[in-house]
Amino acid sequence: MADQLRQQFEAERRRSAFLSFLAGAGIGIIATDTWVSHWLGVPGGLAAGALAGGLTYGYDTLMWRKHHGR
Repeated sequence: MADQLRQQFEAERRRSAFLSFLAGAGIGIIATDTWVSHWLGVPGGLAAGALAGGLTYGYDTLMWRKHHGR
C-alpha cells in the first residue's frame, strides 16, 4: 500500500511541476517581452517556468517528507 501511494505521489508531483512550468513559462514570456526586452522574452520565460516548476516540486517534496517521513 505504501509503495503504491508513493508511486502515485511521484507521478502527481512530476505532473504538477510540469504544469507549473508551463504556466510560469507563459507568464514569464509575456512579462519579460513586455517589460524587459523582446530579445529576452523566451529565455526569461523559460527561466520563470523553471523557477515555478522547481518551487512546486520542492514544496511537494517537503510536504511529503513532513507527513510521511521519507
